[in-house]
Amino acid sequence: MSSYFKLGQFVKVASDNDNDCYDSFREKTLKIVKVSENTKDHPGYDEGMRGMPLYDLVAIDGTEINCSLYAYELQRA
Repeated sequence: MSSYFKLGQFVKVASDNDNDCYDSFREKTLKIVKVSENTKDHPGYDEGMRGMPLYDLVAIDGTEINCSLYAYELQRA
């Protein structure tokens, strides 16, 4: 996991990510508040993504983030 994002790091939705579900927070700066690597860490973790972290996020402006995103869906803020 060392090459991925870390707890407390600031990120944004990746510019090439076209998932419409992320539009409400797409341009916002997000803080990583939890890092999960399996279903024990997060019940929604897709075991097919084994080796790629899943992140719980909060927007620094208070916007609610009601989903978790994988590393490939994010970029540094």
